[in-house]
Amino acid sequence: MSVGQTFFEIERRFLVSIEDHSWELLDVQRHLLRQGYIRGGDPSIRIRVGEPRGPVLTCKSGKGVKRHEVETVVPEELAVALFEAAEDRVIEKIRWKIGPWELDRFVGGLEGLFLMEIELAHEDDPVPESPTGIRILREVTDDKRFTSGYLASMKKKKQPKLVKKVYKEVKGWAGLGG
Repeated sequence: MSVGQTFFEIERRFLVSIEDHSWELLDVQRHLLRQGYIRGGDPSIRIRVGEPRGPVLTCKSGKGVKRHEVETVVPEELAVALFEAAEDRVIEKIRWKIGPWELDRFVGGLEGLFLMEIELAHEDDPVPESPTGIRILREVTDDKRFTSGYLASMKKKKQPKLVKKVYKEVKGWAGLGG
């Protein structure tokens, strides 16, 4: 087990759509991540498996672009026990690392939801252009509906309705700053 790291995470999140032909551009390393939420809200406590470094226990607090984060790699046995504690507050997603961006495609009840995030060095850093074939529809950093903890806490039958609703909401959205 490694010693936990404490830091501020500066991250912006975006609702995105993928052009059909762009899937071939995603021929980069991807991971199926499974996240269980032991505690939602602030702070949130989650266990994640699927990363090359092993299971990671994370505690995040705060809102918006800059949040406090503590995380540590934990033994497999502890990860199993923490998933049991999470009960049904679990989400799964496929994550691609594309340059500085991380693209998440949610699976299960959230199928069809695509979020892309970027970690920045400073809160006022400019956001780089999105990868080819991925269209940023709107920023969702401050929209709690797009936190993984909230998504995991939703009733499974409501998840597909949320996905349809949020994509309908972006019709006519003008992009960053619009």
